[in-house]
Amino acid sequence: MQQDTYFCVLTMQQTVRDTTAIGTFADTIKPSPRTTRADIYEMAIGELTRLRPELTDGIVLFFSLDTNQL
Repeated sequence: MQQDTYFCVLTMQQTVRDTTAIGTFADTIKPSPRTTRADIYEMAIGELTRLRPELTDGIVLFFSLDTNQL
């Protein structure tokens, strides 16, 4: 059975030496049947910090995961 498509948004912030970096990951995701909400949370952090390494070990300001269908 195929899962629904989800829309995920995650925003992180990291301050290093008086400089603040903020970044947002936003994408649609079609998870496999055994994927958990925590798995997607970790995946979103991993993707955002891969694209924006300065956010590594930053704090999560916002996380949302909802079905993409209106």
